Amino acid sequence: MKVFDPSIARAARAYTGLGHIALAKAAKVASRTIYSLEKDGQITQGSLEKILCALHEHGVTFLLDDNKQVYGISFREVRK
Repeated sequence: MKVFDPSIARAARAYTGLGHIALAKAAKVASRTIYSLEKDGQITQGSLEKILCALHEHGVTFLLDDNKQVYGISFREVRK
């Protein structure tokens, strides 16, 4: 079952400048999980939460609808 829109995942990762492996390390998931998310959005809810948290730490804010589903993203500056 698709848990996340792959195009949003690709855009969020592109904004951060992280490669698949770097995002996987930041999220503490396997790199194949990042590939699966960006290909078809079919990953576990637990893995998705880890990835969203890692992306948030790199400046991505997720826009949620009334059902708590991500429908878009916005970006903020990350302090280093």
